[in-house]
Amino acid sequence: MLLLASQLNNLPILSIRVGGRIGKVLQPIINPNNLHIDGLYVQPSNRKERLIVLDMNIRDFSGKGIIIDDHTSLSEPEELVRLQSIIEIDYSLIGKAVLVNKRKVGKVRDFSIDTSSLFVQKMYVQPPLWKNVAVNELIFDCKNIVEVTDKYIAFRGPEVRVKDKKFSTSALQANLSASASTISE
Repeated sequence: MLLLASQLNNLPILSIRVGGRIGKVLQPIINPNNLHIDGLYVQPSNRKERLIVLDMNIRDFSGKGIIIDDHTSLSEPEELVRLQSIIEIDYSLIGKAVLVNKRKVGKVRDFSIDTSSLFVQKMYVQPPLWKNVAVNELIFDCKNIVEVTDKYIAFRGPEVRVKDKKFSTSALQANLSASASTISE
């Protein structure tokens, strides 16, 4: 199942042992070396500081949230020694420039994550305003990435050009939500 990063924000964290919500997702921790979600920053319901749930502690994604065992699956960022270098990078895909053949074609507006592997699968790119008239959105498959840096992500073609507004990520988001609710029922 694919999940948009914009759907990930504020997604409830559900505990099997507690039998309910114990927090919410703030943002993913992205490893820029392989575009894997190594963990998630979480705001626990009972604490003010943010904690981290590692990818290996996520049991499942449901239509209602992310399922983990309990509060013990949440860690202080300082405790995660192996993840420190990735935490310090604080890499974000949203807003990164996207290049094709060394030419800027837009900025990352959203991206989809495969919930079983937690790898970024596709990037949804907003072209510059003057190109937005002809093309509403560009969709790039991460298999076509050539280079990832702090400032840009370089792709080799092909990209999917979305001209019709009804096929934008908003429509994809609605379809993903509808399919997630039918799967969880």
